[in-house]
Amino acid sequence: MVYLKRGLDLSFLLKKIKMLKNNVLFTLIGIYLIVAILGYQIGWSIFQYDELRLLQFPLALCALLVLIFTKKVEYLIFTHITFFVIGVLTAIQITTYSIFQFQELWSAIALLFIFSALKYELRNIKKIEHGLALIVVSAFIPCLFICISITNFIFYKQWFDWQFNSGTIRIYDSVIVPIFFFLIFLKNKNYPYFHYFYPIAIFFFALAWFFDGARSALLAVMTGLLVFFICTRKSRNLVLQTCGYIFLAFLVYKSTIHFVDKNTMTVMRIGTSMRAEMWKFVFEQWKEKPWTGVGGGYLSEIQYKYGHHIHNLYLRLIFEWGIVGCIFLVWMIYQVVRLFIDKNAIPIAKAGLAAILVDAMFSGSMVYPASQIACVLFIAFAVAQRQQSKEYFKYSYGATKIIISLGGALFLYITIMYLGQDLTCWGCASYVGRMAPNFWFYGGTEHLIPVTQIP
Repeated sequence: MVYLKRGLDLSFLLKKIKMLKNNVLFTLIGIYLIVAILGYQIGWSIFQYDELRLLQFPLALCALLVLIFTKKVEYLIFTHITFFVIGVLTAIQITTYSIFQFQELWSAIALLFIFSALKYELRNIKKIEHGLALIVVSAFIPCLFICISITNFIFYKQWFDWQFNSGTIRIYDSVIVPIFFFLIFLKNKNYPYFHYFYPIAIFFFALAWFFDGARSALLAVMTGLLVFFICTRKSRNLVLQTCGYIFLAFLVYKSTIHFVDKNTMTVMRIGTSMRAEMWKFVFEQWKEKPWTGVGGGYLSEIQYKYGHHIHNLYLRLIFEWGIVGCIFLVWMIYQVVRLFIDKNAIPIAKAGLAAILVDAMFSGSMVYPASQIACVLFIAFAVAQRQQSKEYFKYSYGATKIIISLGGALFLYITIMYLGQDLTCWGCASYVGRMAPNFWFYGGTEHLIPVTQIP
């Protein structure tokens, strides 16, 4: 009996170790998002934004190891060809890249590794609801403090930032766009107590967007809800209820503005926040070299007065990266179309993906580190819902491993040569030009510097 018990204990332990191995990246991603949303810092950098960027390195390294040591990861031949061509074109131009282009390239490779590994992990995790619930609740907690700001605004006519995370208000707004659709997913799954939690969370998320003037996030969410309404009949009542909770938040927002007689934070703005001006400026520069593009991080490099990125993922790929960006954009469109025409993909996955794509058209959701990870997590979740095509098994695993290994080699090379001093500088910060985030919190920064060197 003693030997039998020891055997059972060992078997149980091995099972737990295997489960942890299969969930390690998803667990780290969950911790990363919760830490980012709640504003906790370990001290790697002075600014939380810079620290979150640095923390993407261990996430990407973990994802790379998962991809290398997992035998069941495979890509379609279209993906092989796409990234082979991108790799060749990048190798031809890489000697002309500035530090800002290397930053952008590093970020892109890191996100692709995280996406690929997460997609594999989420296909093999039977219960992800608990992890998603923790992320949703963590995103909800800061919203409660908006009540304090509203009260102060009414009585003293002063507005104070209620968010836990540092940086501009737009960062948090984009983070909770994909989390909003995770909330709907959990509600549809009848997750315990979410029947009561759901209307409160929707109300406070919407209230945060209205007071932040987050037009892009609101447009993205409404687009996602429209897609969800079209794709499913069973949940149409839920969509209408959700719109009702959002409208209630809008009434609270407008009432607050009315009572204080101060229209300083209204979402109903006419201007474009200089987005149109940035798009036009970069377009004019791109016309001079359409094949190579103006270069990744171009606005950061020239310290453009209206911002350090153009608030549009698609124009950024085309204008900054030229033919390489166009090829990658075609690959993206192909993946999105495959998901939307797949009858096996759940409707909320299509809805959330539509919202992320719309938000990326007008915001920096794929620029800011926390929103990058939140969006990548949802995209991987959406793609993981699809049944794996039989086309995957027509090609050897060798080609996939070669693509991953070459990408990993380039990632480690850029890390060592161009980001090594940033990763090894504890307690440093970005400080060049004005505070307009891009890769770093101060977007015009090439490298982090010790606090003692900051003027």
